[in-house]
Amino acid sequence: MIDTKALQSTLLDFLAIPSPSGFTDEIIRYIARRLDALGVQFDITRRGTLRALLPGDSSAPDEPAQAVVNHVDCIGAMVRGIKPNGRLAVAPIGYWSSRFAEGARITLFTEQATFRGTLLPTVAWGVSRDAGVDEAPIGWEHIELRLDEQVTEPDAVRRLGIDVGDFIALDSQAEILPNGFVVGRGLDNKAGAAAVLATIEGFCREKIKPVRDTYFLFTVTETVGSGAGSAILPEVSELVTVDFASEPWAETAPFEHMTIASGDAAGPYDYHLTAHLEELAEQAGIPFERRLLPASHNDAAAALAAGHDVRTAVIAYAADASHSLERTHFRSLENVCRMLEAYMLSAPTFAHDTSTTTVSDFSHQIDAEALPQHGADIPDPAEVIKRSR
Repeated sequence: MIDTKALQSTLLDFLAIPSPSGFTDEIIRYIARRLDALGVQFDITRRGTLRALLPGDSSAPDEPAQAVVNHVDCIGAMVRGIKPNGRLAVAPIGYWSSRFAEGARITLFTEQATFRGTLLPTVAWGVSRDAGVDEAPIGWEHIELRLDEQVTEPDAVRRLGIDVGDFIALDSQAEILPNGFVVGRGLDNKAGAAAVLATIEGFCREKIKPVRDTYFLFTVTETVGSGAGSAILPEVSELVTVDFASEPWAETAPFEHMTIASGDAAGPYDYHLTAHLEELAEQAGIPFERRLLPASHNDAAAALAAGHDVRTAVIAYAADASHSLERTHFRSLENVCRMLEAYMLSAPTFAHDTSTTTVSDFSHQIDAEALPQHGADIPDPAEVIKRSR
């Protein structure tokens, strides 16, 4: 169902659009135009999250709705001061190390114009072994922006219209290799967004309806921690996040695989929805790895923090070096698309999730008959659990 060439083209378009968190209007407009061409219904929240809907099969009108969420904002920087020599002090947008900023080519946006430049460490440059460069400390106070303009003092910078608070977008430097790898800045999470849009286009092209109403959220503040926030409608019972998963260098899982995560820095994802996705992947023959993402905090966590009563799960494409010069593989993105297709065509994890439930309908996580006995001086766990049924 997935058009691989269209997936690649969409990803390159996304990477070409500057969209550091807080500066995402143009990429949302791009997605809106693509959805409008497909005839897909959508709206845009005040803060800029785009929420699209693929209606479910009318033969199952009472099924609880589901949602797929991903973010299109990425890391970047902002001007925090003008130095006496005309260079700019910068602050990061999002959580990323200054060591990955050194040498990055950028575009700076003012309200009236754009300018090119380079992020560099604040060292004394020389031609004889660059003495002192290797000893330079790491930190944003040791990074400056060199504008490609003839400016050597603050007033000259201000005459260009540049001032504190201006946005800085990193060049993607995207490169697609014949072996399927794609390298560049901003793959987190424009690669995931491209996979989601390709999945929507596949359903529209084949005139296939999901089993139930399926919302697609393209969020714009995940990189700074808020993400999905209040954009999830009450009828949504399940929220599947698509995001980037860095693969530790010592692990040998192929980059063609995808990840079904068990939890992140905010805690575990929903036990039952995660198990449901794993079962679907096994049935469809989709290669995946089970993984804990201890350094991640994504739209699923943001939704729960905002108070939404939804089951959450996370699927991710195999990747490397998040918030640096990132890399992923198109086969992994294609498998994310296959996972989304399987999920959209599946029944809900629990049909009664349209509302709060009763004890008789509530789920189980422990099989009392399978519990081992132990010699501790407490009641046998199996007997206690049996009494609660």
